[in-house]
Amino acid sequence: MHEINALEQACPMPVILTKRAMKEFLNEDLIVLVDNKIATQNLKKMADQLGFKTTIEQTSASSYSVQLSKERGEKSSINKVSKQQPIVLKKEMESKQQPYIVSIHSEFIGTGSKDLGKTLMKSFFFSLSEQEQLPDKILFYNGGAKLTAQGSPVLQDLQAMASDGVEILTCGICVEFFELEDQLMVGEATNMYRIVELQSQYKTVSP
Repeated sequence: MHEINALEQACPMPVILTKRAMKEFLNEDLIVLVDNKIATQNLKKMADQLGFKTTIEQTSASSYSVQLSKERGEKSSINKVSKQQPIVLKKEMESKQQPYIVSIHSEFIGTGSKDLGKTLMKSFFFSLSEQEQLPDKILFYNGGAKLTAQGSPVLQDLQAMASDGVEILTCGICVEFFELEDQLMVGEATNMYRIVELQSQYKTVSP
C-alpha cells in the first residue's frame, strides 16, 4: 500500500498527487493523508468516478486518512454489458477527445476578492497543465494579457504547456495598451479577428 502525504497541500494538489500515484502504482492500494474535509470529499468523488472503493478515517482533530482500494466494485457488471454498450463508450471517449481552447480575459477568476481570484487563477492553470488532454490553444485578452508577461504567477505552467505543443496567443492591442511589448515571455501576439475566429471553431473553456 502506497502512502501519499498531502498534508498542508492546498486544493487541488491532493487530487493531482493521487492521480499521479494511481498511474505509477497500478497494482497497489493508496492511502492519502490530508488535513481538511473538503480534500476528503474531492478524493472520494474522484475515486467514485474511477470505480475505486474509498474508506475515510479521521486520525486527529485536523487530519484524515483516505484509503483508495484498487478493487473495483463494478467488475461483475462490466462483464455483463450488452454488445451495444462498447459502441456507446467509444462515442463517449471520442467526445472527450474533442479539441478545445481556453479563453482568459482577466488576471483573476470571478468577482469579490481579487486576492482570492488570483489564487484561483493560479490553481486553474496548474490544474489545466495536469489534464490528460491539454487545450490546443490558450487565448489571452484584456487583463488576461498580463498573465503571459514577465512576472506572471502562472508563467511556469504556461511555458510547460507551450513546450508540449499548446499554442499561446495574446491580444496585440492589449499588449500595447498595457505596454507589455518587451515583456511577453511565452507564445506570440495575435489580433481580435483571430481570437473570434478560433472561438467560433473550437469548443471554448473559460474559468
